[in-house]
Amino acid sequence: MLNCKNLSKIATTILLALSLTACANMHTGTGTASSSTAAQKATAQNAPYFPTSFNDFEVPGELKLDSKHTMFINTSSFTGGVIALEGRVEMASLADFFVNSMQKNNWHLIGEVRYNNTLLAFTKPNKNCMISIYRDSFGYDTKVTVYISDNNLSSNGQ
Repeated sequence: MLNCKNLSKIATTILLALSLTACANMHTGTGTASSSTAAQKATAQNAPYFPTSFNDFEVPGELKLDSKHTMFINTSSFTGGVIALEGRVEMASLADFFVNSMQKNNWHLIGEVRYNNTLLAFTKPNKNCMISIYRDSFGYDTKVTVYISDNNLSSNGQ
């Protein structure tokens, strides 16, 4: 039969094992993509950078590109994808950064919701972008998910 002392030892051992497992899974892989390298250099300097081939979407240097959750598709008529970012940034100032940066790059803010999380919607000719800003489940890091698309339409609309 388990007494309180043995139960305490078992619980401590389980918590220690879970902590070590979580730490073992944390790594900073060096991506082979040039956007990942650019993101790492800019993050080291905290300078804004362009994490993808979308040269009109700028990210503050405090955010790291999460390459595991970032993906793109490029076809003859469409380019787009999901950009995942994370870092220790205050949510309100991050939302302000995106609004200012996007407007500087000729995006038009068409919708905005700020409460516990933030959702920003932007558009420009043949392009759309939605930015979701939220805290991770522990409230420690700020996460950003960006949905961006370019319809690659030619001048005759085909």
